[in-house]
Amino acid sequence: MRRIVIGTAGHIDHGKTALIKALTGIDCDRLKVEKERGITTELGFAYLKAKDDLLFGIVDVPGHEKFVRHMVSGAWGIDMVLLVVAADEGVMPQTREHVDICELLGLRRAVVAITKADLVDKDMLELAIEDVKDFLKGRAFQDAPIIPVSSVTGQNLDLLIDKIVEVSQTVREKSKEGIFRLPVDRVFSVRGYGTVVTGTCISGKVKLGEQVEIYPLQIYARVRSIQAYYEERDEAWAGERVALNLQGVDKDELQRGVVVGNPGRLITTQRVDASFRLLNLPIKPIRTDTVFRFHIATTQTEARLVILEKDEISPGEEAFCQFVFREPMVVLPGDRFIIRGSYTPSQTIGGGVIINATPKKHKRKRPELSFYYQILKEGSETDKVEFFVRERGYEGISLSELEVVCGLEKKKYEDSLSKLVEEKKVLAFGNYALHQEFALKYRTQLLDLLRDFHDKNPMKIGISREELRQRLPKIKEQFFLFILSTLVSEGEVELEKDRIRLRSAKHVREDTDSLEREVIKKLLDFGLNAPGITELNQGLNFPENIVRDLVEKLVYEGKAVKLKGDMYIHPENLTKFKEGVISFLREKGEASPSEIKSIFNLSRKYIIPLLEYLDEIKVTIRKGDKRVLRDSLLVNQP
Repeated sequence: MRRIVIGTAGHIDHGKTALIKALTGIDCDRLKVEKERGITTELGFAYLKAKDDLLFGIVDVPGHEKFVRHMVSGAWGIDMVLLVVAADEGVMPQTREHVDICELLGLRRAVVAITKADLVDKDMLELAIEDVKDFLKGRAFQDAPIIPVSSVTGQNLDLLIDKIVEVSQTVREKSKEGIFRLPVDRVFSVRGYGTVVTGTCISGKVKLGEQVEIYPLQIYARVRSIQAYYEERDEAWAGERVALNLQGVDKDELQRGVVVGNPGRLITTQRVDASFRLLNLPIKPIRTDTVFRFHIATTQTEARLVILEKDEISPGEEAFCQFVFREPMVVLPGDRFIIRGSYTPSQTIGGGVIINATPKKHKRKRPELSFYYQILKEGSETDKVEFFVRERGYEGISLSELEVVCGLEKKKYEDSLSKLVEEKKVLAFGNYALHQEFALKYRTQLLDLLRDFHDKNPMKIGISREELRQRLPKIKEQFFLFILSTLVSEGEVELEKDRIRLRSAKHVREDTDSLEREVIKKLLDFGLNAPGITELNQGLNFPENIVRDLVEKLVYEGKAVKLKGDMYIHPENLTKFKEGVISFLREKGEASPSEIKSIFNLSRKYIIPLLEYLDEIKVTIRKGDKRVLRDSLLVNQP
């Protein structure tokens, strides 16, 4: 079954609510004050099953200028408009403002009902029809069918329904895929059930028993029951009027304007980039930094307008702007908004569409802003995906975040990403994407860093993988490993254990062979009297840092062993010591450091680091103030 949401529009007392009741049998004026005053002050809801496979949800909006903010809430998310104009009054101020709002919200399909046709004569009715045609000429609804009707006599009600069905055939249903979003327009409680929220589901779907998040409050709840068009359901989806009974949240915690959605999938923001159009009204140009009332979905807040490419906008103009909100808002690219003046709260002055929900603060009048605006406003889906991947720089962007910031259905952004990967413009591994521009910059910086490292440390075998990562821009590990493996396969760098070096740096080590041989000889000559760097360097006449780098390289290669206290020993000498200690302890069972040093004729300066090294490699173990062989201790365990 196709599900279409219709919203009424029109001036106060032009018969919108009466017409809905005549069409559906449902009175949308549910409040006592509405019954007493005879005017609609809040949103009302009804439904009409026009055919077996076609169901209309109907949102009845207030017509009074004081309640335009409610009208905006009701109009956001509808698919087509039922414009109501009374035959005895014709086009009135709220008729004009409501149509302005509908156009700014991107609505292009409508049916016009000339109500109260039973109250006027034929000539008056013709005048009302001509008045509407003149008003709509050149506007979004200029081709809308115009049907005179009477809610009292039933005149042409069947014809009106037929025209609504006809126009609805061109409406594209909202996607059931993607992120579930339900901007809340009513919150109330039902005895025995608890908190209930209602709204028009604008994307995705929700199932019975699912956990949902209430944005921007960061409150979680579970869907206890679902109702759509007065029927209990196990599931509801985009394009439907939905009521959710939420478990785990109190009515007093919520209000109109919150958004129910999939947990962790939506974002809150305090600034957006947008294309903004100022209506062609008899007002002065609007200057940057002016504060307005910003309406989006069922939410409204104060927002400061920042005009990015010039200083002011004249009536009828469109411009690239940034809005800075007083409080966090839940929005996606492609969402439409309405601006009403803070100094004239009864007047809608413009609106537009959000093109970036997570922008940075821009410097105004920068040359690159024009290109940026063009890509996000007029670029293809692939252009936008590439833009948002590039915008995240070296850190890349997660695929789940990419879906949100692009404002695209999952299939569309995945197809665009695959195309960019195929064209080698983007790298994608696991759940992250990185633009090739930053992959190439990272590669260049990595090679430059290695060259600088070798120049400053000619004796070192290379830099550790972790140190290299720390000294480069922050990047996801999968991209670091991919870039590194590419450089290895291309012969640019070499890996040895955890060390990374330029392949071209080999000749540096070959030039130091003679110094290496001399150091190794000195380590042998020192025997068990393990020297420090200063002692090793005596007679070599090399800068101490060069000798230190060389010795560290020898340790890395296993040609020297480092003891505690920055002392070094040749492996052959260490082996002789280890064998002597093992032999001595096998005979004695246990021995103190003093007893062991006596057999090697060593001072305490050297014997303690040597014994601690044997402890570290699990040859010996301390037992009080003595050493025993570790294997003998294990054998004697009960």
